[in-house]
Amino acid sequence: MKLRKKLGMIFGIGILALTLSSCSNIANWELSMRSKIGALPLTVSTYDSNGQKIDQIKAKSVNIHTDKKMSQKDDKGNEGSSVIDVDYGHNRMIHVGSTLIAYEGLKNYQDVFSKHTNINDQNHAVPILNTMYQNFKNDWSGDSKVVMIRSQLGMPVAVFAGKKVSIHKSDMKKSTQFVIDGHRLFVYRADYTVYPVASLKK
Repeated sequence: MKLRKKLGMIFGIGILALTLSSCSNIANWELSMRSKIGALPLTVSTYDSNGQKIDQIKAKSVNIHTDKKMSQKDDKGNEGSSVIDVDYGHNRMIHVGSTLIAYEGLKNYQDVFSKHTNINDQNHAVPILNTMYQNFKNDWSGDSKVVMIRSQLGMPVAVFAGKKVSIHKSDMKKSTQFVIDGHRLFVYRADYTVYPVASLKK
């Protein structure tokens, strides 16, 4: 009986999610638009494979996008290049290869967070219900999470935390966009792991 109630609730939430625009998706769209019109200040950092910072740009208006000249599509419509342009002010940086992160209004906790995380969760959950519930939370409001970013060789680069964290796809290859408490985090060519804050406190 409890399982039926859970299923009914989850499917009801799913239908509601399809009929309403989700809050986190709206926030993601708004941040993307602000970036395109030059109203999104970002700190942009690149890292080598050992996680050492190569360079950093701080600008009042930054837009990160695929380099159209280098991104010719193949027969299947897939982008053929991972070259990205970072437009800041009246300048353009062209970037490919190494790890790049860009963020706005967020604190990087890399210096104060443990490099090793151990989680021991004994809670029982129905996997398919939990998956549907977690996906809905991500699309609707986000959840309290910690995002740990590593270089391509697994070296720690950055740690961000927020009460409402949601993950969104990017039009750029090998990139992911996050909305953390209404702020943008952009990750390119990096490994990352996202943990619920509640599980880290146990």
